[in-house]
Amino acid sequence: MKLMFRYSLLAAWMMAASCLGDLDVKPAGVKDASVAFQDVDDVNTGVLGAYAALNGQSIKISSLISDENMLPMENTSNDGVKVFEWQHDASTPNVVPAWQGNYQAIDRVNRILAVIDGVHAELPDVERKHRLKGELLAIRAYCHLELLRHYAVDYAADSAGVPIMTVSQAGQPARNKVGEVFAQIRKDLDGAKALIPASWTSAGRITRLAVLAIEARTALYQQDWTTAIAASREVMDAVPLATAAQFPEIWTDVRNNEVVWKLEREPVDERFGAFYRLAGGMVLFAPSFKLIGVFDRANDVRFNSWIADLNPSPVDTRWAVTKYAGGQPANYNLTDIKLFRVSEMYLIHAEAQVRKAGPDIAAANNDLQALRSQRINNYVHSAFGNAAQAMAAIEEERFRELAFEGHRYFDLRRWKKDIVRLPADIVAVGGTDLTLSPARKNYYMPIPLAELQANRNIRQHPLYE
Repeated sequence: MKLMFRYSLLAAWMMAASCLGDLDVKPAGVKDASVAFQDVDDVNTGVLGAYAALNGQSIKISSLISDENMLPMENTSNDGVKVFEWQHDASTPNVVPAWQGNYQAIDRVNRILAVIDGVHAELPDVERKHRLKGELLAIRAYCHLELLRHYAVDYAADSAGVPIMTVSQAGQPARNKVGEVFAQIRKDLDGAKALIPASWTSAGRITRLAVLAIEARTALYQQDWTTAIAASREVMDAVPLATAAQFPEIWTDVRNNEVVWKLEREPVDERFGAFYRLAGGMVLFAPSFKLIGVFDRANDVRFNSWIADLNPSPVDTRWAVTKYAGGQPANYNLTDIKLFRVSEMYLIHAEAQVRKAGPDIAAANNDLQALRSQRINNYVHSAFGNAAQAMAAIEEERFRELAFEGHRYFDLRRWKKDIVRLPADIVAVGGTDLTLSPARKNYYMPIPLAELQANRNIRQHPLYE
């Protein structure tokens, strides 16, 4: 990673925990955290190890389940196909990484938080230690939100959520309620805001603005419209949208315009773009014809920045996702993963304005106009006049703006809407199964089988039982 993290003997203990049920056994030869961290430099190394556990699994899951991708005939791989076909279950490999990776990151965070207050810091390093603690709290909040988005039965406060982990210990925890998980996330974010100074800026690490962005997304799922408006507004006021000239270079990592937080990648890391297209040319998952159809191809800068027609003659026959192809031929498919961009804040702000008691349709119009004006050449805004029209516009704009960034599936889930595909997007699958409704089990992500076998207190999603 560009974070310059190298696994040292000092931080070797961090490689231990993954799934919750595996915490019953402490690996031999693992250093105690109180011994591993002697100064603030050691803490920083540990924090980088927590970042290293994060991944882009939500992007893959969203692309596989939702209507933003299609399965081309040329894909001879089995990876992800069961999920795309809506035939996944607790034993499907693709349901594991989000559970495993996020709890692994949480465990690394908890081990450091348990000892950080006792780590010696000379006066110049006290503020740095506080900031690192804030980053840890924010990572824990982000991971709990990711787990909730994937594995909660639904997003209502009294529904079954995911286990809250605030200490590293052996155990077999049950699901906490969704409302309890949200409360822990908000507590950690409040702590992070108090510790991370506004002067700290780094696109590859969590800043105070990144904390606010996590808070805005959390509030969106929680339907706390007041907090969603306030947090998103603060980020919007601080981070300008990229211009049409700047926008394409975000995706080749030349620029960080409008990027609030990203996972930086180096050649030793996973080449994330290979999920969509292999370096040899095979397209594994392509943009759906449904998604292609909602773009103004000639005028929208997003279209050619993210999507390519590989077979222009005959036209429109072989499409590829290029969002993660990167800008260096020698490192094809290696690019930083953008977790939060300010454009998402515009869309959160707009949706919260529409869905709050006493909708502010004018504010939502302003948000959509500002975003589209930067994306679409010669854009002329046609104002929507009521909440239903505004929400329809916001939903379509999220489909476009946040494509292949891990939102579409989770958006449809929180809106309780069917996932509907076009016949052209399932040619390789065959059949006529074009609609996945909330009444079907595969609309939801199951708890992985390994966790169920190791943890007698965890309960599967009811539709899988």
